[in-house]
Amino acid sequence: MQVRKSITWGAALAAASLALSACAGGGPGPSSGDGSLTVWMMTGGPGDNPVIEEAISALKQAHPEAEVKVEIQQWDEIVTRLTTALASDDPPDIVEMGNTQTPLFTYSGALAQLDPAGFERSDEWLEGLSALTTYDGNTYAAPLYGGTKIVMYNRAKFAEAGISEPPTTLDELLADCDALAAANAGVPNFSPLYMPGEYWFAGVPFLFGKGGELATQTDGQWTAQMSSPENIAGLQAWRAFQNGCSPVPSSRTANTDSPDQDRIFADRNSAMIYMRAWERGAVLEMDPSLEPDLGYFIMPGYTEGAPLPVIIAGSTIGVAQNSPNQELATDFLHILTSESFQKSMTSAINQLPIVPGFLPTDAPEHIRLGAQAATVSRPVPSSPGQATLENEQFNEKFFARIASGDDPVAAAAAYDTHATETLNALGD
Repeated sequence: MQVRKSITWGAALAAASLALSACAGGGPGPSSGDGSLTVWMMTGGPGDNPVIEEAISALKQAHPEAEVKVEIQQWDEIVTRLTTALASDDPPDIVEMGNTQTPLFTYSGALAQLDPAGFERSDEWLEGLSALTTYDGNTYAAPLYGGTKIVMYNRAKFAEAGISEPPTTLDELLADCDALAAANAGVPNFSPLYMPGEYWFAGVPFLFGKGGELATQTDGQWTAQMSSPENIAGLQAWRAFQNGCSPVPSSRTANTDSPDQDRIFADRNSAMIYMRAWERGAVLEMDPSLEPDLGYFIMPGYTEGAPLPVIIAGSTIGVAQNSPNQELATDFLHILTSESFQKSMTSAINQLPIVPGFLPTDAPEHIRLGAQAATVSRPVPSSPGQATLENEQFNEKFFARIASGDDPVAAAAAYDTHATETLNALGD
């Protein structure tokens, strides 16, 4: 059995390994142990929306004297702020984290242990979220919400190119890209499906679809697997797809924000994008006239009926180990993860509930398809070092190099060396 490190050790080593700057202001609020909760929640999530009042009201019904103070945090440098706050004697009682950041805190001893049996339908939590909430067989956080990607397309562009329905395989999608390119030959810098090369959340599914894994763990040690035959085949397929459907050379080293893929789609310089749920609204803010033409489909796979497995992004939420209000805080987590609140949250923020069965019956098409895609998911390695790779933008740069023409075999070998070292860095 592995032993969880102390919070002091974990905080110091996490800060050093991530090479992040020191925490700047915005320290945790008071936790008096008298029924008041300080809750750190992230911008863009349910805490940053009026829907959180529903959860607070439910807690007050069970605990009339309870007081809840929600403090909204920005994503920039959140790992540093959480590390510092959770190591203190006066931490926030509850903290929200990115799901791929969670292993850093489950490993360090920063979070109190939770009993999954106390959570509604916890055996149905989305694997891409729940797999990152445990350490050494124990649970230290709960999923809060999820997000994945589907393809949004322009029906009018499809009709102009003679495409009558969405593709059911990657080969069909590549053929559709060819037809769209021909129909839009007069549009400068047109991409049938605009796909930035750094979009590793889009690239990894091509590996999963070939049966690949990012890393495996044996006796507590991680080994990156990018050089496996399955992953090499997936990398080759990724490059062929990115180059073929997003032929503008500058896209190979771009990310989704620079240039903004929503603007490219809204300006009709692409017929498809691989979108996050909130991007539909962003596109319609830019051009409301597009709404009748918007359609959606799940990214197909190599064979019909087997879509590419996805990585689920999202958040988890946990109780600080040093909180004097752990029982009340855990009750609040039970409410936040309940079917009732999850349905309200999904409608309010257009993110996925943590249990597919929590999806509201009136959810819009793109949310329903996202929930369907999320049922075929794979988690990233549940290692504290995953946060380091994120901070380095290591995966983004790697997939951009593959899209730009680097030899997959040589690049994968270099990837494995660095990723293996990083994934095990906090276990030494």
